Amino acid sequence: MKNTLRSCFGALLLFALPGLAHALDAGISYAVYATPDQSYVEVNLEVAASTINFITVDSNHLKGGVEVMMLIKKGDMVAAYEKYLLNSPLVKFPQSLLDVKRMQVPAGEYVLEVRVQDLNDSLNNKIIQQPLVVAAPKSIYLSEVQFLRGFKADESNNPFTKNGYFMKPLPFAFYDKSLKKLAFYAEVYHADKSIRDGEYLVRYFIQEEKGNGIKTLISSGSQQKKPSAIDALLVQMDISKLESGNYSLTVELRDKTNQLLATRTMAFQRSNPLFKIDESLITDEMVAQQFVENLDEKALRYALRALGTMVTGTESETLKNALASDDLKQMRFYLYRHFVRQDANKPEEAYQSFIQVANAADKKFKSGFRYGFESDRGRAYMRFGLPNDVIHVEDDPAAPPYEIWVYENFPSTNQKNVKFLFYNPSLAGEDYITLHSTARGEINNPRWERVLYARNAGEQYDGDNTQDATTMQRNVNRNARVYFESY
Repeated sequence: MKNTLRSCFGALLLFALPGLAHALDAGISYAVYATPDQSYVEVNLEVAASTINFITVDSNHLKGGVEVMMLIKKGDMVAAYEKYLLNSPLVKFPQSLLDVKRMQVPAGEYVLEVRVQDLNDSLNNKIIQQPLVVAAPKSIYLSEVQFLRGFKADESNNPFTKNGYFMKPLPFAFYDKSLKKLAFYAEVYHADKSIRDGEYLVRYFIQEEKGNGIKTLISSGSQQKKPSAIDALLVQMDISKLESGNYSLTVELRDKTNQLLATRTMAFQRSNPLFKIDESLITDEMVAQQFVENLDEKALRYALRALGTMVTGTESETLKNALASDDLKQMRFYLYRHFVRQDANKPEEAYQSFIQVANAADKKFKSGFRYGFESDRGRAYMRFGLPNDVIHVEDDPAAPPYEIWVYENFPSTNQKNVKFLFYNPSLAGEDYITLHSTARGEINNPRWERVLYARNAGEQYDGDNTQDATTMQRNVNRNARVYFESY
């Protein structure tokens, strides 16, 4: 059974007002796992930093700690027992305490009791009691699911390491705005006894809890598993765009006929307060306190012109109006609003990442007439990123210099093997323009080969109809179509 102790909204108040809150705030999560010989209970404990009394050790350091007692009981009988001190290291600021304990317990029904006592305040304590069932399954079985802050490969003997991974638990089942991924761990037992042929499916999905039993599917994923005695599940899901609210994670096991074999559902809360900001609430006073206030007119115009390669429709007109004015406040408002839309929690980081790309495009494609990102190749670079392959040709005697860009996977339209052809008919610096592309919505010119060779081989088209011909006769070094169709 998975358990979460406290209200996460209450925890937010504790962190926000540490001087007003004193009651020890502790959370646990637990799961029953098994080895081939013995079942064991894994208990994860977290004690909120703002509710622990940290004492001053020296001019730069604090230290805090708690005494922990964990009991697994059946009536008056104690099946397992742990008592220990959990101390923080020397820290400059209060930090939460995190720990994990594993206790071997035979199958049966129990009560898990966890007592936590502040070492520096005898009145600051917490007692948690929850029912606990340790099963002895004979057929396919899905363990309780543990929420994680994250995980990484680690072969050490750290208490948080299991199956070659360091797993940082999340006992409060609360994902704040700093966490962009939801991770979880579980184990499947005896699949080899229940599934004799083929594989089985592990399906997991997140639903938003709307209230009154109404749920909305947010995201899902799945894995195919080969049956074995013990299978480990370690999964990570993107929650960066999940709004604040109440959600649930469900994990299912299904056979090849889609029959449900086992399932677990756990609730969690998400805090992402600025993900969907009401733009009507963006005021001049708010903008004046943001990173855009430190940008001078040159930096503002540079960033807005770079954005001009990305925006379309009515947004493009709004941007043109901002650039045409001399109103720096209007420019700052537009810039800030744009990057709040990109990442409401970290608009400045989104801006800095964008400017790095713009600087790279400007440097690589600068032609002397405008910023490099305003050239056709620069716009493609800004909008679609680096191509997987580039064919640059300057030695075709019948054509001006040209380039073919190849994108193996083109996320903008979900096409495969998309190509762009740029050429430089003016022979002026690096001023290449788009002649043809296979990307949907981009310039598509069936006569591109004739245009490319029009100046020096214009009459050497393929066929007798000068109006309808789209290709050129084959010739030495006339390889544009070969390159375009072969790569």
